[in-house]
Amino acid sequence: MNEKRWGPGDPVDWERPGELWTSGGLHSFVVETTGAQSGQTRRAVLGYLEDGPGAWLVIGSKGGAPTNPAWVHNLATNPSATVVLADGTRVPVRGERLQGADEERAWERIATEAPEYVTYRSRTHRSIPIIRLERTDS
Repeated sequence: MNEKRWGPGDPVDWERPGELWTSGGLHSFVVETTGAQSGQTRRAVLGYLEDGPGAWLVIGSKGGAPTNPAWVHNLATNPSATVVLADGTRVPVRGERLQGADEERAWERIATEAPEYVTYRSRTHRSIPIIRLERTDS
């Protein structure tokens, strides 16, 4: 049986999102941040790469647009966030932007595991941020 997979633009159940994917086939989840200006909860579906137990890398590509997505600014202002997994499990995380050698290693990995993001890099003059979300509870 062919089951329709979620794609960007499809509706999302924010509380129990189910299996989400990027158009390039990367697993995705919901990330809740606090709006930098509004203070309100903001939600985004983000593709991720696992980065060890309780840690994920997310990429602020916005498809290669000239500006960063709002969630990047939100995390820079308040790095505390929540990841909502497919089954509705809520995981408190802290976001940190990778820099230097850590960022270079991440881009090498992304080139292999999620090459669509490398294409997005070629579409913009800005530095596309890579954020590591790490679980904050034990």
